[in-house]
Amino acid sequence: MSAPWSPPPLPGAWDYRSRAIVAGGAALDGMAPEQRAGALDRLREHIRAQASALDDNRLVAVSTFMVDDLYKSYFHGFRWTPGVADYIGATAGTFTDVLTGRGFVLNYVVDNTVGDAHLEPLLTYMPAIFGQAGLLTVGPQLLALRVLEHDGVGGGVSALRTALAEGHYLAEQLVLRCHRERRSYVYLNIEFDDGTPGLPLRTALAQREAERTIVVFRNEPPIVGSELIVVPPPGITLPR
Repeated sequence: MSAPWSPPPLPGAWDYRSRAIVAGGAALDGMAPEQRAGALDRLREHIRAQASALDDNRLVAVSTFMVDDLYKSYFHGFRWTPGVADYIGATAGTFTDVLTGRGFVLNYVVDNTVGDAHLEPLLTYMPAIFGQAGLLTVGPQLLALRVLEHDGVGGGVSALRTALAEGHYLAEQLVLRCHRERRSYVYLNIEFDDGTPGLPLRTALAQREAERTIVVFRNEPPIVGSELIVVPPPGITLPR
């Protein structure tokens, strides 16, 4: 990367407090096409070298920071640009490739509540963010929206409640398929702000005993100081 910007070391490449993703995307957006292509190549090499040098314990630990910071970044001055998409792909996408190459599967489960006004943009950008990171995004609200779009039903998010039962069913089936195929995914259960119950913890942690499967569960708001439940695979010890 050209001065003055250079990629931070892992896991700071996605730090939501410093808005690392937006900063990296802005740097890429400001480059000419040839310079940008070279910068992305070097960024991929930079991340791959760092990730490959980690032992399994630290690789798993960094994966939990990566996936949670991708989520939290959306709520802290985030903006979506071509550079941001490329930055996430070159950093998180490369890291996920190394993680998968070691035989690990990542299950990130989010059970949060947002107001109706914030739900539609979240359902638009979260699949794009995690898709660039090489992670499939599933969830009842997202799949309910897809059902409405497929059926040509208007109303957007305001009509979601009419398709939520089908969305829950489809999300469950897709998650079960991911488990069978050992595919990493992000499960977003983004409930309406109407007091309805959230996702049971036993569902979120269903794969906690599965070989080389990392389970990360967030049911607290994505704010500074909030906590996660992280269940590492059998035989993995997270560094303190």
